Amino acid sequence: MDCSFSRTAACAALLVLSACPRPQTVAGPPPDPGALYFQAKKAHMVPATLSCDAKAFVEAPQNAGRYALHVSVKRPASLRIEALTPMGDPAAVLVADQGRFALLDLRDYVFYRGPATSENLSRLIPVPLRDDELVSVITGDIPELPDGRPESATRDGDGYQLVISGPRIRQEVTLGGDLRVLRVRRTDSKGALLWSIGLDEHDDSAGAQVARLMHLEVPEAKTKVDLRLRNVLAGKPPPSGAFLLGVPPGMKVEEVQ
Repeated sequence: MDCSFSRTAACAALLVLSACPRPQTVAGPPPDPGALYFQAKKAHMVPATLSCDAKAFVEAPQNAGRYALHVSVKRPASLRIEALTPMGDPAAVLVADQGRFALLDLRDYVFYRGPATSENLSRLIPVPLRDDELVSVITGDIPELPDGRPESATRDGDGYQLVISGPRIRQEVTLGGDLRVLRVRRTDSKGALLWSIGLDEHDDSAGAQVARLMHLEVPEAKTKVDLRLRNVLAGKPPPSGAFLLGVPPGMKVEEVQ
């Protein structure tokens, strides 16, 4: 074989490799998981309140479809979700506050009330999250894992992978270099995926890293939910009484657990 040809081919291969983008890895020792978790939580202390319009696209055995929503949240665990008709009128209103839940379903003319469990909150949109977890995700924060502790942290490109472990549940959090939350995965003690949430199109114009696009998957329930936020108003408290919901006269009331 011609030696000059071999040298030319090798040089060409090196040029191609050098032109290919490579993941940027931050040099240095692995971060301390406790310190990283503290820094990430501190970076997401705001907004304390958020209101927005939203579109939800739901694939699920029940309550599948497209929903126009208006959402208001207040940390740590207060929320109001209004599902609207194509004409912009309320079709259902869900509120949660101080551990209590209420759902005014104008489609069936039933008023549900009970504890703010993930099962009750998913009566409107099938998202298996507690009230505080849902508020955290909407405001761009890391959901709290009950009795969880930061277990490990590694560098991932220009960001980080943080693992939080509880007695029976493990939570994996992908963070960007600026500590924005990019993905959260929950698995059980056997490693089976309970749910995952991807967050994208972050907006920090109000001083907060709020994701405008969220994608949730729950494999066992065969559920996928895409939530797109728009007209986001961060930091301004919702109207007084936003998290209160009374029973309309003559409406059937169903107590749920």
